[in-house]
Amino acid sequence: MAARRYPAIPAGSAAPIGHSRRSFLGMSALGALGLGGVSLGLSGCGSSGSSADPNDFVFTFWGTGAEKDAVTKVLDAAAQGAGLNAKPQSIPTNYETKINTLLAANTPPDAGYLTESMSMRLGEQGKLVNVAGNAIFANYLPSAIHWYSADGAVAQTCQEAMTFFYDTEAAAQAGVAVPTSVDGAWDWNQLIQAADALTADSQGRKPSDSGFDANDVQRYGFAAPTGVPQLFALLQSNGVDMFNEDGTKTNLDSPEAIEVLQNINQLVNEHRVSPTPAQATTFGASASLLLASKRVAMVIEGTWGLLDFSQSDVKYDTGVLPKYQQYATTTLSGATSIFAASKHQDFALQLLTDLSDPTKVDLYSAGLWMPAVADYYTDEAKISQWTSGGAHPAGFRTAVIDSIGSGVAYPSYRIKDFTTVATTITNAMGPIVTTPGDVTDAVKTLAATVNGQLKGAYPDSAPA
Repeated sequence: MAARRYPAIPAGSAAPIGHSRRSFLGMSALGALGLGGVSLGLSGCGSSGSSADPNDFVFTFWGTGAEKDAVTKVLDAAAQGAGLNAKPQSIPTNYETKINTLLAANTPPDAGYLTESMSMRLGEQGKLVNVAGNAIFANYLPSAIHWYSADGAVAQTCQEAMTFFYDTEAAAQAGVAVPTSVDGAWDWNQLIQAADALTADSQGRKPSDSGFDANDVQRYGFAAPTGVPQLFALLQSNGVDMFNEDGTKTNLDSPEAIEVLQNINQLVNEHRVSPTPAQATTFGASASLLLASKRVAMVIEGTWGLLDFSQSDVKYDTGVLPKYQQYATTTLSGATSIFAASKHQDFALQLLTDLSDPTKVDLYSAGLWMPAVADYYTDEAKISQWTSGGAHPAGFRTAVIDSIGSGVAYPSYRIKDFTTVATTITNAMGPIVTTPGDVTDAVKTLAATVNGQLKGAYPDSAPA
């Protein structure tokens, strides 16, 4: 099935809407439900986790810092009420390797985070509890439920989206008004004009000014979008999916995709409004650090970046992404799954709903997560519950919440072994963006490599 695009959510409805360092996003994001009967059958054998105590509940995740503390708090409270011993295990590195090791030893955790590719593979193998048809998920966004077969699915706990962060002080000084609603979204030429106005050499000259010194740039207007989630959104905006419907061919070498990639290349080499990816890394390893460095004024990043921005000294806001033929953003997040060998499946299901509740997890109001439940995008009181903590700036409501109906589900669940494919695309983006001239040959070479890695697609969307 092709990429999942969702209409705006009608008020009071659960109708559809559509890697980060600490977010719920699966690691395959490299470079962020109306259902009916439930199938909770056990598959496989052996006890869950490495503990011999049958009252232990092992939950694994890759979160650290604020995310680790918040998840542990929810788990501890829920386990205490159920008479279980909470055993949170934070695994910040080599997460998939660790989970595979536990599975091989027949000692999987009871539940935990999973990367998108891994959740679909394990679900297909019968090693996870199937959430398809479970009424608990009836109010979840359709984009938060992912189908590995016609009658099997996994779920997200939260949602994320690509958005446009900018330095409000720099924008005000340059006279740049960043659009915060879809109706006013910049086209590509308008983006270039704004980025030019925000770029300055040591003498204050813009790239469009005579005498501009490209070797002495003090601030770049825009960080060229080279991550796969950012690229995916721009391709969707230009009317092309990154992959064909059955997941056997990439469309990266289509005219529409080449246009987008050529335009990104020209941000660096022709318009001189963006640093190279290598330069950007020296300015900062995250969107908040890029803007805090004062060397970059605008960047496309996942909404999880709000947590870091809110803890920085940067004066920031959010706007809408630039568009081509139609507005689009990327919605994404990793999975939270229950292992079929767990003896505490009912408790685990309740834990998943607790983690999806912004009133129980402060990571929503802190900006790291966005809700996976539809009501939190339509009910004003519920919107206020997760956006009034100080992390969400003035433009967030229109730039993100009101535009989420233009979200297109990231193909990290749909495309089999997406982690491998995304890594290949990520590694190729640096040379494609940095090398001056026509990108066509390089993109066609990349497309041929990706085609050799594609293994098909899962349904992802609910059966009709």
